Amino acid sequence: MAVTLVVILLITAVSLYEYFSARKWQQVTSTERNNVVFESRNQEYGAYVLRRDYDKRIIFILLGLALSIGLAFGISKYIRSIPEEVIEEAPIDMTQFDLPAAPPEEEVPPPPVEETPPPEMEKSIAFTPPVVTDEVVDNPPPLQDDLKDVKAKTETNDVKDNFDPPVEKKQVVVEQKVEEIVAFVDEDPIYSGGINGFRKFLGENIKYPQIAVDQGIEGKCYVSFVVDKTGSISNVAVAKGIRGCPECDKEAVRVIKMTQGKWGAAKVNGKPVKYKYMQVVEYKLQ
Repeated sequence: MAVTLVVILLITAVSLYEYFSARKWQQVTSTERNNVVFESRNQEYGAYVLRRDYDKRIIFILLGLALSIGLAFGISKYIRSIPEEVIEEAPIDMTQFDLPAAPPEEEVPPPPVEETPPPEMEKSIAFTPPVVTDEVVDNPPPLQDDLKDVKAKTETNDVKDNFDPPVEKKQVVVEQKVEEIVAFVDEDPIYSGGINGFRKFLGENIKYPQIAVDQGIEGKCYVSFVVDKTGSISNVAVAKGIRGCPECDKEAVRVIKMTQGKWGAAKVNGKPVKYKYMQVVEYKLQ
């Protein structure tokens, strides 16, 4: 704040000096010069008034600015001098006291589980068609009285009072292991014609979209695809496309899908692995 006041006082002093020294003929605001120049002209308004009152207005502005800054500085000093209200904190009672422990909760026994008896099994006897034979029958057929409450089925079921409950069959879940994609490999996937052959194939089959030619669009399209252990490619997608030209991205994906069956798998320690490959397709107008 003090530095600001000093700068304002210096500017005010320079302005006062120019005002009182503006009596020379070379000064635009010189009173003698203005009287000669505007001797036979209108002096009520216009350039004469502006030149005559220019220095006065500058002085009034600087004095007003200095007064405003001084007033603001005085108000801030007064506000800072006001003592802050001290709020006394309530004294803390350090007396120790004991809290009675809560009575232990009584454990409520769980309700008894009612066992649902298994459904009663029906007594059945196997029905066999009659067969004519000359042999002596050792097992005579059951009498009519023995067939009460018994149903005829394909097998005999002799129900006893005591029997073992049915054995619960456990379902076996077979988990299929998902093949992971390796991030770093010793050998990259190999195209059947080599990397130069792959680039040649892309150059010969990719067609520059006409809409991109008309609009003068150029750029690079980054296409990623996965090469599995057998050399098959999948998940062909655009990782980063060309802005304003989705047709360029679709064309690059279309042609790369045409290389299906022409790849060899990537390898780690001599073993084929699943690997994500990235290819850059550049569109450039001649």
